[in-house]
Amino acid sequence: MTDHATNEAGARSALILIEYQNDWLAPTGGINCQFQDREQIDTAIANSKKVLEDARRRNIEIIHVRMVLEPNYRVLGEGKYGLRKMVRDYGSFLGEQTDFFPGFEPRDGEYVISERTGGSSAFAATTLDSYLRNNRIFDIYVMGFALRQCVESTVRNAHDLGYHTNVIYDASAAFTREQQTSFLSDIAPFYANAITTQAFMAQA
Repeated sequence: MTDHATNEAGARSALILIEYQNDWLAPTGGINCQFQDREQIDTAIANSKKVLEDARRRNIEIIHVRMVLEPNYRVLGEGKYGLRKMVRDYGSFLGEQTDFFPGFEPRDGEYVISERTGGSSAFAATTLDSYLRNNRIFDIYVMGFALRQCVESTVRNAHDLGYHTNVIYDASAAFTREQQTSFLSDIAPFYANAITTQAFMAQA
């Protein structure tokens, strides 16, 4: 079986970690309390550590995507509804909340994207697409938070840009079990391969 670090065409693959930050994962995080399915978030964190360790062992490209905003939230505009309003209401992505959650800090040589401008997709107004293409990376594995927001937006965007996209769904978490189920049945079949942590590690 082909190692994902280099596929048969000589192209490389990458693991993209979306928002492994205190805001989502620390008990004191502003958004953390919104996860109603606590078992799912705990499982996602544990599985994410396994995936990251395995990807590093296999020398797969690691890309960390985080959100860092200014206190005035000027980049979000008026934000009268949706995520742009919620981010302001929760006081999200400011100060220590933007720090990487312990255990998910980038290592030397791993690419970090912090220049996002409030968009939910990791591709929106960032260098992600150009970085992947310049490094001949077309097979991508996405995991992170939250599944039905930034992960889904990134996966949809990646599909439209022509990437071979995989989402490690049990290393990601939705706010509820119903949201995860809906993602697997209604979204993933059209935009990505939905795989488990075990499946990712078995393909080494």
